[in-house]
Amino acid sequence: MIPGKRTKLITQCLVAAVLCFAVVWISACNDHHPSDQQLQQQAAHATEQAKKDAQNAAANARVAAAEAERRLDDIASGLKQGLHNGKDAQGHIDINSASLDELETLPGMTEARAHRVIAHRPYDATHDLVGKGIVTEAEYDRISGRIVAD
Repeated sequence: MIPGKRTKLITQCLVAAVLCFAVVWISACNDHHPSDQQLQQQAAHATEQAKKDAQNAAANARVAAAEAERRLDDIASGLKQGLHNGKDAQGHIDINSASLDELETLPGMTEARAHRVIAHRPYDATHDLVGKGIVTEAEYDRISGRIVAD
């Protein structure tokens, strides 16, 4: 629950309780003593008002909870996407985590070669692509500025 909404809910409940107490106290302090029926009506009215306030507070709490849940889902989705993205912050493709489609965006990277990159993971350094016979030195030179091995 969002802290501001929780505070509002607590405030509404306290107002309702104070209202009930005030009605009873005022009734007891009057010089003329109201009848039992008047006391019942006043208590019923105060209780009805408190019930409405509590229902409003509960409805507001449900809305706030749903909004907080939606925001948390959005944050979790963003975190998950960031963790599973095959690119680093500068847009370099991480050869240890990039998808087949991401690898194929590299110059000269065919689907078959991208499959070989994935099959030979993990890599300690980007030049391991040459060492493992996946690309030639010339091909490596074309892609070396766009890849990382994190």
